Order: sequence, then structure tokens, then C-alpha cells
Amino acid sequence: MQPPSSPSAPDEPLYEAFFGLREQPFALTTDPRFLFMSDGHRRAYEELLIGLRRREGLLLLTGETGMGKTTLCRAMIEALGHRTFSALILNPYMSDAEVLRVILRDFGLVSRDEIRKGAFAKADMPQLLDTLEGFLRSLLPLNSYAVVIIDEAQSLAPKVLDQIRVLGAYEQDGQRLLQIIMVGQPLLLHTLRSDALQALDARVTRRAALGALSPAEVDAYIQHRLAVAGGRDTVGFPAESVNAIAELTQGVPRRINILCDRALEEGRVAGTNLISVPMIRRAAKAAAGHADAEPPAPAERDRHIAADIPLQLEEGLEPAGDHGLTFGHAAEATPRSSRLWWAAALIVLALAATGSYFAWTTMQTAPASTPDLPAAPPVDIRLPDPRPLPTDDEVRYIMKEIDKTNRGLREPTGATTGPPPAR
Repeated sequence: MQPPSSPSAPDEPLYEAFFGLREQPFALTTDPRFLFMSDGHRRAYEELLIGLRRREGLLLLTGETGMGKTTLCRAMIEALGHRTFSALILNPYMSDAEVLRVILRDFGLVSRDEIRKGAFAKADMPQLLDTLEGFLRSLLPLNSYAVVIIDEAQSLAPKVLDQIRVLGAYEQDGQRLLQIIMVGQPLLLHTLRSDALQALDARVTRRAALGALSPAEVDAYIQHRLAVAGGRDTVGFPAESVNAIAELTQGVPRRINILCDRALEEGRVAGTNLISVPMIRRAAKAAAGHADAEPPAPAERDRHIAADIPLQLEEGLEPAGDHGLTFGHAAEATPRSSRLWWAAALIVLALAATGSYFAWTTMQTAPASTPDLPAAPPVDIRLPDPRPLPTDDEVRYIMKEIDKTNRGLREPTGATTGPPPAR
């Protein structure tokens, strides 16, 4: 195999074409064809399948996120055959009426348009329940099954959980009309033990749990999915690579899918069908959103930053290289940088010398002692006049009096103009 010309070239084939695969082997889907039967998965599968064939009302499947719970449930429904009507509730944040509408839609009783705009859009709970119960009773003579899988059941509202209890209690002639599988994380077990849900917990007839894969099962899991996709003989995962995958994913199937998918892409870029441990490590970093290169230690990073500060004044720097920078003109960078530093140093010394000279001149011309400044005069704080302001009539009266006084001063009456009488 020849490596591609560029990992990001738009005309390069996807790794399915590069490795000759029919489909993506590690896609995050719930296709039952890719279900790998580990010891734990096989025990859970057999336990729940027996409960369905015995028409038991409520069954429980728990496991951490990514263990393959939904895929296992789909495989059980396929095992029941074409006589099985199934409904899958993926959104746990619906009301009890919305859950019933989805069940009726998945069973094929109503269409999406009828739920949105037709009579079922405004149907109340009794009407929805009557429609469902009538359909379930019609299945008994046909020996058909009706199974509802409720995913992420730990997030259901208490009212919806109580409605599930009612649905699981429908029966006729001693046979349950509806089988319900509640699928959820381990928190669901704690939720069912609450006082409000004791009646629901008491109706659960079978309980199964899924755990992580062992290191030996991780290898079988990878080979199984490659075989389903047609790549058993075209892609190789050595034992050391499988051990690295088991260590990084802790045996969780969803994590294995994500890591192996990125590892196959690394193999396509490298042009090899042998997935090595370094490819696994790079794929893990890429899946986690980390860069390929390890970040430098804090002290080393600070040294690089301090060294790069003066170099940013130069032209021709481009972001690349081990330390984040590469130089366009490496031969000229160091002499020009040195000249700039020397020029800056000379300017600083000249400014320092000028400042020292002016300080010395000021000290020589200043008097020996500076006389004390006189104390500041006391501040005359004037308080506001408490008397009210004069009215308009009072102002006019005062102005008239002032006018009379001025006229009297300008035109004195009864005064003599000659010299004063002699005595």
C-alpha cells in the first residue's frame, strides 16, 4: 500500500476504501449485526429473551454508558421474528401522553401527520389507552408480540414511570399483552427503590446488567466488527496494540469504537494496514482533542516565551516547528536582533545621563534651605442666610425708595449757594 499524498487532500479515499472494507466497522450505531456476545452480553441476552418469550410484563437492563444496551435490545427483537411489533422510546423527557403517541406510531397504528395535525394530536389519555389496548388484544390470536424499549429510563418523570407500570399490567387469559424493557444506567436501580416507585419495582420480573469487556474480549470484539465490515484479512491489530486499546478504553465498547475508528484513519494516513501502538496513542490524543506533540514543562515553556519575545520584532516568522516558531531568514535574524538590542540599550543610557545632568544642575542652583511657607489663612465659612427672600412687591417698594433717595441727593432743596455766613 502507498501512503496518500496528503492526509487532508479532498480527493483521498476514506479508510473504508483504503482498507477494502464494505462499511465502517466501528460506527456508533445500534445495528444488531455488530453485536458482540461477550460473557456478560450473552447472559443478559438469554435472560431477557426468555422473559420476552414468556410474555413477562416488565424487564430491566442496566449498564454504564456505552456498554451496548440498545444494540442488545434490538438483537432480542430481531430474534423474536417478524411477528413482533416494537417501539423504541429514545427521548426520556416526554410526557405520558407523548410516550403513548410514539408507541402507537411505532406500532404502525397512526402516522406522524395524524399525531401532529389529526385527531390523535388532541386525543386525551383515555382515548390513547383505549386505542393501544384494543390493538394489543388483537395480537393474541395471531401469536404476535408487542415490545416497548424505553432507553435512558433513569431520566423519566415519576408520572411516566407510573404509566409504564399500568401498561405492563395489561393482560388477557393470563398473558401479558405488552412487554416493556426499561433500559438505563445504574442510577435507575436507585430510582426504582424509592418509596414512590415500589409498586413498579415489584413488577420487574427479570433484571440483567452489562459490564466492561475483558482484555481478551477486546481483541475478539475488534475482530468481530472487522469481520462484519469485510476487513478481517485487510487490517491487523497486533497484540500490543490491542492491549493499549484495552488500557485506554477500560473495555467500554463505545470507547473502543471511537478509538479504533481514529486508529484506522491513522493507518490510512501512514499507508499501512498494520495498526501500531504509536498510531493508537495518536488516535487517543486526537479523539480527546489534544495536539500530537506533548506540551513543554512550565519552566521550559517560560524559557521559550522569554527567548521568543525579541524575535517577534523580526520579519519572516511563521508558526511551526517544535517550539511553535520557524524563521523565514535564519541567517539574518540574529545580527539584526543584536543591532536592535544595542540601539535600545544606547537610548536608555542617553536618557539616564540626561536625567542625571538636570538633577545635578537643579541641586546646584537651589538655596541651601527652603523657608517655611506661611500658614494658610483661615477659611471664612459663610452660613446661608436663614431669612426668606423678599417678594416682588417688596423689591419694587425698595427700588422706589432707592430712586427717591437718589433724586434727593441730585437735587437738594432749601440750600444756599453763597459762602457760609460770617460769625
